[in-house]
Amino acid sequence: MSLPSFVGRFRPYSVPLCLFAVVAATVLLVPPLVLGDATGRTYALTTAVLIVAISSVLPYAVAVGVLTVPFLYAGVGSYAAPAVVPTDAESFTLAAALRHVVAGLSYVVAATAVGAVGIGIDFAASSGSNPVSAVGFPPFPSIGVPPFLLLGGAVVAGVYVAVQLWRYERPVRALGRQTVLGTVILGALLAASPVVALWIFGSYGF
Repeated sequence: MSLPSFVGRFRPYSVPLCLFAVVAATVLLVPPLVLGDATGRTYALTTAVLIVAISSVLPYAVAVGVLTVPFLYAGVGSYAAPAVVPTDAESFTLAAALRHVVAGLSYVVAATAVGAVGIGIDFAASSGSNPVSAVGFPPFPSIGVPPFLLLGGAVVAGVYVAVQLWRYERPVRALGRQTVLGTVILGALLAASPVVALWIFGSYGF
């Protein structure tokens, strides 16, 4: 298979595949770095943290998926593939809205999962073990919110925005300011997911 043919097949599914790769790599590789070994206990603890984080963020995930449908209706962005975005030749459909909602919910969960693993690094650093310095990174300044929690959401949001704009098969300048801005706003909602999950858990104990 030639490279252009592979890229053409990969592009429509690029966002979910890239985000899955980010989540999988984070869940599999980061916990052993933090806890020191890749054992069943390490991944059991990781699974427990993920369950708590994801169950906490589900109300926000549903809200993001549903309340951003107007972005799709207005044609300025979507969590689903750009092919579902209404154009002059194609109208808004219920199927497109459903795909947008499901994708949005899934991406919020992905951002929360990466942020939840990131907060494990913050806990390790606060308890005296500093895996950040161990791999050569300087310590993060105190900002009132666990920095790796924020970083996890930001990474997923950045991947979503970059790859989603690439899916349009046009240069960014040709997309129009509204499409770019709409996609960035949708990405910002993903970036906030881990913080919202932490707030919900702290407030309601889900």
